[in-house]
Amino acid sequence: MIAKPYTPRAVPSGAPHLHAGAAAEKQMAHYLHRSLVNDPEVHVLHGLRLEDREQPEHDGSPGVCQIDHLLVHRWGMFIVESKSVTEEVRIRPDGSGGDEWSRVYHGREKGMPSPIRQAERQSEFLRTILQRNREELLGRMPFGLRNVAKVLNGTDQRGFKSVPI
Repeated sequence: MIAKPYTPRAVPSGAPHLHAGAAAEKQMAHYLHRSLVNDPEVHVLHGLRLEDREQPEHDGSPGVCQIDHLLVHRWGMFIVESKSVTEEVRIRPDGSGGDEWSRVYHGREKGMPSPIRQAERQSEFLRTILQRNREELLGRMPFGLRNVAKVLNGTDQRGFKSVPI
């Protein structure tokens, strides 16, 4: 079930990499829609933008999180981060326990953010908002998730700390 339909985002002209990113999001939305539109167990939210004053940016402005596609199921949530890559992706250990990502385009290598780390940060941001608002949310959980925290935590404590995202 598509809970929040895909809406194309405005992209300024003269920014081919932004157009490519928007096209990748549109393509992924298409495949998710085709696969999950009739599945009542999975709810898909496209282009989810979250703002949180309690998780501020470095400059003090409200923290912002943009999730390309969020799949919600009674057993947890799954973040899908769309990337536009037409040639090659290279991943190398960076020496600090993480990975350095790059993409090759027209024979030139250019760094790119790790989509895995990006989804991890989005997950942490989302979990913090959900946990802070758990009493209100769990009192009227949409998408058949009423007992998700109880089941996943194995306790009577209601919350989102252990919900798989």
